[in-house]
Amino acid sequence: IRKIFNMINGRTDVFDMTVGIPDFDTPDHIKEDAKKAIDDGYTKYTHNAGLIEVREAFTRKLKRDNGIDADPETEVMCSAGGMGALVLANLILINPGDEVIYPDPGFVSHYAHIKLAEGVPIPIQLKKENSFGITAEDVEKLITDKTKMIVLNSPNNPSGGIISNTELKRIAEVCIENDIYVISDDAYEKFRYDNEKPLFIGALPGMKERTVSIFSLSKTYAMTGWRIAAVTGSSEILDAMTKLQEHIIAMPTTVSQKAAEAAFEGPQDCVDEMLQTFAKRRDIITKGLNAIDGIELDPPGGAFYAFPDISAYGMKSYDLVLKVLKETNVAAVHGSAFGDFGEGFIRLCYAVSTERIEEAISRLDSFLPKLL
Repeated sequence: IRKIFNMINGRTDVFDMTVGIPDFDTPDHIKEDAKKAIDDGYTKYTHNAGLIEVREAFTRKLKRDNGIDADPETEVMCSAGGMGALVLANLILINPGDEVIYPDPGFVSHYAHIKLAEGVPIPIQLKKENSFGITAEDVEKLITDKTKMIVLNSPNNPSGGIISNTELKRIAEVCIENDIYVISDDAYEKFRYDNEKPLFIGALPGMKERTVSIFSLSKTYAMTGWRIAAVTGSSEILDAMTKLQEHIIAMPTTVSQKAAEAAFEGPQDCVDEMLQTFAKRRDIITKGLNAIDGIELDPPGGAFYAFPDISAYGMKSYDLVLKVLKETNVAAVHGSAFGDFGEGFIRLCYAVSTERIEEAISRLDSFLPKLL
């Protein structure tokens, strides 16, 4: 992804649909509270798990939005973005040689973090025919006596696939039966387009003690640069993660912690506005891409990415995105960047204006059919 990004960095003629950064600004009430925090002296070290008032605000959010009960003293911590929490959780839970099931195509850092912890990454294929959702049946097929953990990411990056409530319950049962831990990467928790009220695996019976649930604020509140997330799990796991964080970054930035408190406790209409906007853009990009000869795309279930099937063009996805960039100035990401099972697809981020989406589709339509 970074290779493509570096190729277009600084170019003003490119329609960039690569990096998943919301085109909204951080909501005003969050910024104002952060400014006030600086004036009020929140510029010093905090507890390694974060300020207690922030953790308390997060526990209220967990109860309200996710159905998870947590003790703010022992079962919650703040981290330096979702990435910070993912690294900590992997390093704490994985021993060398442990097998970890992870989504493919999926967020590239999941694989990297497993390798960093000297685990053995076991990809689970997210299939187009299953709308890129994980099924319990597919999980069971990959379990061995070395399986330690599974990583879930629903809605999924890059496909927008979601795990249905029915399958999530079945996956939880499989994890309990086989004594498997779970990292639930909930970065896109608010960006779902179906009518089913989502369940969260950490809230299911028997799962709290074996699940680390990570809630990044980067996407939900357009706070990618603030580097702040909040995490919940068992007191044993969270205690170990907090101790490890102490020796890596001490704690996330104090001002960002206060901004997170404002996000959790403040009005949520900003999130609703983003969701409604992304839903409209999803419809536009789905209709537009499907009108191009050679492209197939089912409406993404969540997040803000389209992951169309481009196999009809008979080219490797990396070669295709380079050719598209050269001929149309539209920048996309090759599906193989997200794992071997991503080959045959490309990712287009629609966290950009409607006008840019429509122009990008027009440019793609003027070129791609020529490849058939």
